[in-house]
Amino acid sequence: MLNQKQFLKEYNLEQTFQKSGLEWKLLEDIYDDYREKVYPLFQELAGRLVTSFHTMKKNMRIENPKWGNDIHVIYGRAKEPEHVVEKVVRKVGSEDSQKYQGINVDNYKDILRDLIGIRIIVIKKEGWKEAHNLICALFDKFYDDTPKAYVCYGDRKIFDAEQIDVDYTVKGYRSQHYIIQYEMYYAEIQVRTMAEEVYGEFDHRVRYPYFKDNKFLIRYTNMISRGIAELDDMISTCMQLDDKLLEELNHKFEEDKYVDWAKEQGDPMEQMPDRQLEIIKSGDAIDILNYKLL
Repeated sequence: MLNQKQFLKEYNLEQTFQKSGLEWKLLEDIYDDYREKVYPLFQELAGRLVTSFHTMKKNMRIENPKWGNDIHVIYGRAKEPEHVVEKVVRKVGSEDSQKYQGINVDNYKDILRDLIGIRIIVIKKEGWKEAHNLICALFDKFYDDTPKAYVCYGDRKIFDAEQIDVDYTVKGYRSQHYIIQYEMYYAEIQVRTMAEEVYGEFDHRVRYPYFKDNKFLIRYTNMISRGIAELDDMISTCMQLDDKLLEELNHKFEEDKYVDWAKEQGDPMEQMPDRQLEIIKSGDAIDILNYKLL
């Protein structure tokens, strides 16, 4: 059973819950039903779905041994029980989603279509196509206006609009989404590059959804998002070069030298003033910011 006061405080949802008009008893019923009956089943289904993807990938590589090199890892999970309740409160109270109006213990599994989540991580941006083909090899029907690619203004145009809908955003988030039905239940598949996965995890754990209006975090997550896009472009560029061109470029950069910091400068920690070193070792974020060490 959920402790209402503790839960709302931990997830910063006190005002959102009041605005939602939801009964706490309803949320407890959804939580208990999901934790006891649904969560173990969905964990099992997520594992079986990941296995199905790996089997399909293996079969596709038999026909073309070079196919699938851009797919780095595939994994899955069921949404944690507390996060189910958190999402319901946020969707009704903060985002005012009509889709969630009237949600109850009987229909939440149909309304929440990401209770089973699959992640396909690709090495470079162009790898979206291999992931897309892999998904389409297992599923020929999608839901909730998917497949959809969330991109940012200024990104390279790499998606085939005839195969996937492209949605531009200023939020810094990049990912491809697919809603499928697996053994009568809905599941969400997300495709990201390794770099986009770093950003997504950082943003979700630090800013979204509890501090999405925090000006400091908005500034820094936007900076990280721009850096992620540049990193992906550099990775794509390097991986698209053939051996001949790489050798030519190697000659052009032969004079590049790299300093071994440890040998040339010694231990950088020993070079710092005692007070600076003391602050760093303390790990206190406020002190570090005050001394402009970030």
